[in-house]
Amino acid sequence: MGAYRYVSELWRKKQSDVMRFLLRVRSWQYRQLNVVHRVPKSTRPDRARRLGYKSKQGLIFPSLSLCCSILMVN
Repeated sequence: MGAYRYVSELWRKKQSDVMRFLLRVRSWQYRQLNVVHRVPKSTRPDRARRLGYKSKQGLIFPSLSLCCSILMVN
């Protein structure tokens, strides 16, 4: 089984221990970053490749972290 197939299997089975750990670590890392930051590589390489992404030097993935809050108006 190739690496991309292994990664796609992980994304299909989100309840696996490996995927839970990966999502927990990744969410902790995102909370430590600034609101707008540069992502060095795609987070789902299997899906990106299927959609036609080719890794190129100088390509930037901006990622935004938005805080969702409810505004209480009286």
